[in-house]
Amino acid sequence: MSRDNRTWWQLPNRVDYFIVGTYVVLLALVLRKHEPWADEAQAWLIARDSGLFELLFQRLRYEGHPGLWYLILMIPSRIFPYYPTIQIVAFLIAVSGVYVFVRTSPFPVILKILFPFTYFIFYQYAIVARSYVLLPLLIFLIGSLYPRKSERIYLFTLLLCLLAYTSVFSALIAISTMLVHFLNILQVWKELEPENRRRQMRAFVAFALFLLLMAIQLWQPPNSSFARNYHFGLSRITSMFLKVSDEILFEVKPLSYLALAISCLWFWSRRVLLLYLLSSLSIILLFAIKYYNSWHQGILFLAWILPMWISFQRLDSSARISRIYFSRIAITTFAGVFILHMYWAYSSSISDYHGSYSGGQAVANYIEENNLSDTKIYATRFWSTSILPFFGKNIFANHNNGRRPAFWFWSDDNKHNNNLVLILEEQPDLIIIGRPAEPLSEIDGYQAVGLFESNLYWKNQIKEKNHFAIYLKTE
Repeated sequence: MSRDNRTWWQLPNRVDYFIVGTYVVLLALVLRKHEPWADEAQAWLIARDSGLFELLFQRLRYEGHPGLWYLILMIPSRIFPYYPTIQIVAFLIAVSGVYVFVRTSPFPVILKILFPFTYFIFYQYAIVARSYVLLPLLIFLIGSLYPRKSERIYLFTLLLCLLAYTSVFSALIAISTMLVHFLNILQVWKELEPENRRRQMRAFVAFALFLLLMAIQLWQPPNSSFARNYHFGLSRITSMFLKVSDEILFEVKPLSYLALAISCLWFWSRRVLLLYLLSSLSIILLFAIKYYNSWHQGILFLAWILPMWISFQRLDSSARISRIYFSRIAITTFAGVFILHMYWAYSSSISDYHGSYSGGQAVANYIEENNLSDTKIYATRFWSTSILPFFGKNIFANHNNGRRPAFWFWSDDNKHNNNLVLILEEQPDLIIIGRPAEPLSEIDGYQAVGLFESNLYWKNQIKEKNHFAIYLKTE
């Protein structure tokens, strides 16, 4: 592409590929040092040990996650059952997302250079191999298609279905996006050709039916043991809005709220405020009512990025605020957020590179090196799940009677024995305690092999400890 033929937001090809290449190299360096933790292991084990019908209509309702990530993992977990394959899958998806962003996004050059190295795009939704790694790629594909969504409505609907089938929270972004498209279509309905009307209606019906099927798959059973309560209350919703809005921007409330106000004014000026409010407020509402954890911030962050993407596609259209200085203020604000997120990505990556994210791999290595996998092993708590993918079978005698499936059951019917007193009555050869109290206590008849330390790194801090204590029978 010649310089004269490039649009204002496009970088020279060599710069595009330099950004992607730098992302690939840095991501690979950190990823090779990352140890997958329990949530990563759980998805792999479910994909490996579940039949298709069992996965779609039994397991998903206990996990609270739609099935796209598990369906993707079904292929490598059976054909290439080497557990680190999950990291290769995540790596390829993350790189694909950044490539789509760099090559197709309408962001100003400074934002295009900074964004791939922000916290969720580089670390949390790339290094950590969970379903959320799919979200940037899908959001970017939707953003790139958005100006032609009416003409390519079937592809647009497919991408929204995939986005919805990645996470319950991202489903709200998909629903909000389709709702905005529906309102846009209503405004020009009389001008559409009959065939185009039928295509739009077929897409709306297909999307609604897909959401219905997803709801059937995910409807929480009464014996679910995870996040089964609902919390209603205006004060809870208000505090959640203020808390999470700050956490995705600067984590300094005055700066975050100022950035939020500038963002809303910018979105209003570019006629995308409705999309932002529908998606963001619905996500925060679900956070408050049902469940929220730190890594869900990235979904709200991407709900901020999608209208930003669309807003830069509309710079040539009539805007409510067209003064150049406001554009500079908005771009500077966005760049400031990205720079802080880059610092968080750097901090977590350095910690992960030099430290340990999960002790599961180290414990698995200890068991293999000492030929203990066929002995009687008892392990406590969900976090021990991170050990199991390194073995082709379930090695924990107190989990599903030592048989497959090896994944954790988020059910009241889970008879996993976590009581140390009861475990000692069974006299296992090896006891693994997930997230033990410190200092380690002594256990009669057992020798403490040691504490396998690891930490869940979050931005510029340690969110949780993922330690394991190992006790070997001496009598």
